[in-house]
Amino acid sequence: MKTVIFSFCIASILVLSGCGRFGESSGGGKVSAGGDPAGKLDVAHWVKGKSVDISKGVHVVEFWATWCPPCRTSIPHLTETQAKFKDRGVNIIGVTNESLDEVEPFVKKMGDKMDYTVAIDNGRTTSDEFMGRYGVNGIPHAFIVKDGKVVWHDHPMSGLDQAIEDALK
Repeated sequence: MKTVIFSFCIASILVLSGCGRFGESSGGGKVSAGGDPAGKLDVAHWVKGKSVDISKGVHVVEFWATWCPPCRTSIPHLTETQAKFKDRGVNIIGVTNESLDEVEPFVKKMGDKMDYTVAIDNGRTTSDEFMGRYGVNGIPHAFIVKDGKVVWHDHPMSGLDQAIEDALK
């Protein structure tokens, strides 16, 4: 019995080590005053929505996975945020490194509960460009891009709405 409990604990640690902790800041926040040049949005497949040009306007690029509990918890908030800022031109783009076979059924099952653009990263290129540049390892993690520059990044449940308001000023 001790072996089963120990094995379960180790497996849980390994699965959750890739996820950030829910509601906890992951060392992000405001970037330099003018913003840092954003990485390239290199998408293998647009699962929901259409191609987005992040060089103009305000966009949220959020990294997530279907298997990540904090990511799943963030989905309703991201949907509400998309609805709140849609008329002001803000696009939320959820980017994952998973395969189309894993993501497409999940997004379809979520339906309107996941009402924002969803994309599959092209060989981790986008993830490396954004997450790697800022030394971020945990998901979910969101980046606000304004006119092609990263102006904020953090956990999507840690001040995202206010950061979008600030970016729109």
